[in-house]
Amino acid sequence: MSVSPYALALGVPVVLAAAFLVETWRRCSGPGVRALRLLLCSIALWAGGSALALLAPDRAAWITFEQVAWIGRIGVPVAWALFALQYTGYGDRVTRRSVVLLALPAAVMLALVWTNPLHELVWSEVRMVYTQGVAVGVQALGPAFWAFLAYAYTLVLAGIVLVMRLVFTADHLFVDQGVALLLGVSAPLFANVASVTGAVPITGVDMTPYMFTISGITYGYAFYRSDLLDRVPATRQIGRTAVVRNMRDGVIVVDEDDVVVDVNPLAQQQFGLAKDEVVGRPVRAVFDDPEFQLPVGEGTVVWSARGPFEYEVKVSKLTDQHGHQLGRILVLRDITDRTNRRQQLQVLNRVLRHNFRNDMNVIDVCATQLVDRLDGEDAELADRVRSVACDLSETGTKAREIERIMSRRHNDPQPIDLPSLVTRQLDTLRHEYPAAEIEADLPDTLEISSTGILESVLQNVLENAVVHNDSQQPHVWVRIEADDGRVEISVADDGPGIPRQEREVLTKGTETPLEHGSGLGLWLVNWGVTMLGGDIEFRDRVAFGQDDDVSGSVVTITIPRQGPTIHTASGRPPVDAD
Repeated sequence: MSVSPYALALGVPVVLAAAFLVETWRRCSGPGVRALRLLLCSIALWAGGSALALLAPDRAAWITFEQVAWIGRIGVPVAWALFALQYTGYGDRVTRRSVVLLALPAAVMLALVWTNPLHELVWSEVRMVYTQGVAVGVQALGPAFWAFLAYAYTLVLAGIVLVMRLVFTADHLFVDQGVALLLGVSAPLFANVASVTGAVPITGVDMTPYMFTISGITYGYAFYRSDLLDRVPATRQIGRTAVVRNMRDGVIVVDEDDVVVDVNPLAQQQFGLAKDEVVGRPVRAVFDDPEFQLPVGEGTVVWSARGPFEYEVKVSKLTDQHGHQLGRILVLRDITDRTNRRQQLQVLNRVLRHNFRNDMNVIDVCATQLVDRLDGEDAELADRVRSVACDLSETGTKAREIERIMSRRHNDPQPIDLPSLVTRQLDTLRHEYPAAEIEADLPDTLEISSTGILESVLQNVLENAVVHNDSQQPHVWVRIEADDGRVEISVADDGPGIPRQEREVLTKGTETPLEHGSGLGLWLVNWGVTMLGGDIEFRDRVAFGQDDDVSGSVVTITIPRQGPTIHTASGRPPVDAD
């Protein structure tokens, strides 16, 4: 007895489904695997039952095999919808309750199929036709069939929408997977529509299971070539959700009318909100505080809430993949501790700036008078007191200068002729330290865009090159070079050099009781260069000037010609200490 090619062809999707089912048991355990296994089993039952029905010897056998195929028909749309939800990252929607609701119509339909002779709601009659070596049952379809068909199409199309959205919005990593899945589900869907409408070669033959061969090919490509289930978008979606939920800042999502549509757990805990009570209410009504104001569009504001709390509210637009605004995202960061710390620093700075300086001036004057009145060791001790007082007073001056630099960090860059600025500072240095020999290699003109921070930085670097030089006749070299939008300013000296401990402290960006700098000068320079968007490098001097002496150090500052830019995201100064 020869077997019809129509029946043999249905063996291909059965074999493919069985092979992939074994692979999922052997290799995979990620999101959507269980639903995929159910989908493969349903495909095998649908195709296998249809193949056996084509070989049925009589009407009774045909109906039995058709009922087996109906198990697959009912399982495919439910399994596909569950798989699409879990694969695209909406697995949290797949709960026991949602699965029951999805499967309930399918279970009812299965019961109707197996009890159809009692009510004939699925089909009312079956007329057997034997043609081209196959047995075909031509059915008069009943209302239950059409109702379930609408339900099944709804589930299949919902899954297609989820995967299509992934294809158009996801990174390139998942596009090939998504396209393969869409092809694999679209081919059987079109074949089913053709079968229901009668646009098939043999009337009564369901062409849907034949298209599962295409599904097997596309799923195989996604499985073996695109790491289907090993690299799934659900990981990204779940990760994004976890980031929002576990953020240390409160997050509130509002629509275009500033009505709350979502709120993360920290915001609920921080402000005593219940999600089901605040969603759907205007955000200003939720907080009910006249001090709570939001900027128009995007921006950052500070909200002094009731009690000793202060929050930084950062507002950003929420847009879709086409750039259309859907609402705004509010990130509320508790800056109470930061504000308190700033106030404490302001008080301490005031003490350092006024009380400390005034007291040091008194000590300096008194010590100077004692030096004039005393002799011998007493005069030396008084002079030591005066020297320490001067150093401490200078430290206070550096602290005030750092405060002034910090206050300028948001200033707009202005045009500056760099050689003229350096020349003025060198003239001042020669006047204050006439014993110093200063040589400069400067271009005639070089206009850059920068802020007043640059002046303070250069002043400190040049002054340190002379003040910390133990030579009777300090020698300083200055050179400016420009290239590719950057300006390099080098200052070299023939002094004792910058101790390695000082360089290491700047490189680490922190001080400890055992590892710390000797003052604020290098910190001032380092922080200033950072705010200018530049780099600073400390190295030993090697034949920088006119001789081959290796003593001394070279400080090289590199800054952009077009003004400060954000240089680092870590917050640490960009130091390179050789």
